[in-house]
Amino acid sequence: MSLQDRKEAFSLLASRFENTKVSDLLLEHKIPNSLKKWLHSSVFIYVSKCLPGDELYLDENSLMNALVENYDKDKIPNMTPNGMLVPKKYLVLEYNQLVRSFAAIIDSLNIRDLISSWHIPLNLRFKAGEVNESNMVRHHPTEHIHSDSWAGESSESVTIQIPIFGDIKNNHVSFYDPPDDFEESWLGPRPSYEDGSDIANRYSKVNFVPNKGHIQFSDFAGLHASTRLPNAGPRLSIDTTFVIKKPNDNRSPETIHKWREGERAMPNLLSNLGSDSLLYFPHGMNEFVDSEGGFKHPSNLKVIDLVNS
Repeated sequence: MSLQDRKEAFSLLASRFENTKVSDLLLEHKIPNSLKKWLHSSVFIYVSKCLPGDELYLDENSLMNALVENYDKDKIPNMTPNGMLVPKKYLVLEYNQLVRSFAAIIDSLNIRDLISSWHIPLNLRFKAGEVNESNMVRHHPTEHIHSDSWAGESSESVTIQIPIFGDIKNNHVSFYDPPDDFEESWLGPRPSYEDGSDIANRYSKVNFVPNKGHIQFSDFAGLHASTRLPNAGPRLSIDTTFVIKKPNDNRSPETIHKWREGERAMPNLLSNLGSDSLLYFPHGMNEFVDSEGGFKHPSNLKVIDLVNS
């Protein structure tokens, strides 16, 4: 896709629902209150189950305080160095409920025919107020300016971010617009996010801070990075991606890294969880996936067919 092709596809996406256009490849939509409440309830239940003990946290402050306390004590076994709360066997029902609440938001936007496939599973991510410096030597710390295509995802994708709880003003995702001489080759897989710094230096930072209660869409030609301002508090957010297409698009299938081939789902899968299918994770609390240096999702996902099983 040329930069112009991307802008046209993104413009079509934007035409389907009310939004604020931040730039040609970045927009924000306010989530309806009823759907936001469903999402928040699902997050409360899922994160509470991730934490030690049996307490159910049903307000933002108590949940975030519990996350910080247990993060500082290294007592959240399913949290990755990048803050992902990885679904496990003991979280299957809570995770599917979380994804259904997310899918309801997407369904309200009338964009299913513009989605070629989803990246699964979607990520619920905790970011502490301070950068974990030991994480910065890894291949793909999200604090480096990057495109997710550098970690093997399809370059024809759109990133979705939903800031949910915490200090979003000072702890958020920053976005970067591509230059006019953008080249598609810039979006190929790279050994690390830092390896793309020569490309990132060509980009311009967008003057934009995401808003709570909103969902942001950004094309993969744009870059992004986790950002903390001085004295930032923690945040909790969702991120995932989908491959965008135009109606009646006959382009060849998306190109993804071989280790991510099992991480794709048809557009209707998320909406039909519980009736047609189930996202199942056979790994227990102390079982882990080799993420192949960040080129593979750290969960062990199995999609269960409930109709034909």
